[in-house]
Order: sequence, then structure tokens, then C-alpha cells
Amino acid sequence: MGEIIGVVSGKGGVGKTTITACLGAALSHAGHRVLLCDGDFGLRDLDLVLGVADEIIYDALDASEDKDYTDDAIVSIAENLDFLPASQSARWEDIGRKKYKKLVRRLCDVYDYILIDAPAGIGKGIESILDLVSRCIVVTHPLWVSLRNGARMIQVCQEHNIRDYAIAFNAVPMEGEDINLYDMLEVLRAEYVGAMIPYDEDVLTYTQDGHLLELVSMDLTSVLAPLVDYVVTGDCWEDYDVQKQFDDYVAKKKASKEQASTPSLATTGESIFDDSSHVHYINRGGWTTQRLLVQGKQSLWRRRKLN
Repeated sequence: MGEIIGVVSGKGGVGKTTITACLGAALSHAGHRVLLCDGDFGLRDLDLVLGVADEIIYDALDASEDKDYTDDAIVSIAENLDFLPASQSARWEDIGRKKYKKLVRRLCDVYDYILIDAPAGIGKGIESILDLVSRCIVVTHPLWVSLRNGARMIQVCQEHNIRDYAIAFNAVPMEGEDINLYDMLEVLRAEYVGAMIPYDEDVLTYTQDGHLLELVSMDLTSVLAPLVDYVVTGDCWEDYDVQKQFDDYVAKKKASKEQASTPSLATTGESIFDDSSHVHYINRGGWTTQRLLVQGKQSLWRRRKLN
């Protein structure tokens, strides 16, 4: 049977949905069959991140009420990766929570891992999900308000006898900040780090366009590796190894940006001479030889005009 894992947080807006989608994609790339479940009834948004909002006809509420709708409710995202949307109209207080639990447990026979994007905060929704899952990924930002709420969510997990969890620090600044990993863990009263995910504007852009999974395969595989290992093996990397993975990603990203913004010493352009179609112009500080030649020719023309 597959394993059910909850992606939870004490505060909204810290990136549970993003990490659920990215982790699911990384696990599917590793060959595991994964189902992503939107557990935020009444406020679903995982379908937008995955780019399948227009493909939703039936949802988890329909499938839990009548199992014949299960196949119609599950949307295929990619190879080894499927999605079960939540209802947008019904809230957790309005649905049969026992039927939902039965539906998810039945799907464990089909998938290796089921990741549930849980609603933020404390309530009927998170209680129902914690009754389902065997372990949790607690998502937080490196901000004091998020850390405090993350610490409270860890307490809620422990109250439901879930003591197997890892912390995913999301939107960690890549520059201008001195992030002390151990200070954050002390505030959370936690021991295990699942991943440090950098703040990257590309994530926002790809999420808005519904193409986030493309970014996972291109850039985010390395920083997700510790979290993938935690899901598969149950063991977390050492803190300094997670930090090193993050630092290596940041260094690579900065080098890529610097290379993209550095002007080339030689560029190819149209020649001002009639006997050649292309010529190499040397570029120094924005002053190309082509520009100097053109300005020299214009200056000569002006001098002749004056004479």
C-alpha cells in the first residue's frame, strides 16, 4: 500500500501548494507513482498551479459520495503523476469526512505516495487530514511570525500522535540575508530539516502560468533532493548537507545570472562596409567599433560640409 503524507503549515501563504506540486513532480521523475490531493475544500488552488483548472469536472467530494466517479475525478498531470481536486463550493464542515478518508485510503492501493495539500491553520480540515497521514512535511518561511505558527503546527501534529515530520523552509532569500538555520530550528523546537527552498521569482512566474512542473525538471531538482530522500527513505539529511545543497544552488543561480548579464567582448552585426556582410565588433563598456566608425564617418561628413 502507498503512504499518505500531509503537507501542512500553521500560516497561510507559506508555499504548501507550491511544495506539494514540486515534491510530487520530483518523486514522479524518480519513478514513483504519485497522487496529489488538494485538501483545502472551499479554497482549492492546486489545480491552478498544475495548470489544469479547465479540466476539472468532478472532484473529491463526488468521488467520496460515489466511488464510480473516482476515475473521472482524478486528472492525469504527467507520467506517474495524478491529481485529485477538492471541491470549490463545499467546506470541510459540509462534507462527509469519513467518506473522504475512505476514498483516500482506497487509493493507497494504486499509488506509491499520496501527498495532501492541507488547509492552513487549525480546524476540522487539518484534523481530518492528520487522522489520515502517517507523517507530515511542515512548511514555513524564515520569518518569525511563520516560525511561531510552524511551531504551533508541530504541536498539533504531536497531539495527533504524528511525531515523524520534517521542516521545509520555503522562500529562503538567496542574497542580502544571513539565515541562521539553527536559530530557526530552535524557535520551531524541531530537529529535522527536509529542505531549504530558495526564493526565486521564476517560481512565481511559472506558478502564475500554470507551468511550475517545468521549472522542477530544469532547476529545482537539486534543492528538492533532501525532501525526496526523506519521503522515500524516512531519513533526513544532516543539517549542514541541506544547507550546502542550498548554497550550491544559490551559487549556480548567481553565476548563471552574471553570465547572462555580462556583455560579450565580440558581437556580430551588420557591417557599414559594402564589401562585407558581417564583421566582428569589439565591445568595451558599450562602445563598439561599429559605433566609433559610424561616428567618425559622420564627423568627417560634417567637417566637409563646413568647408
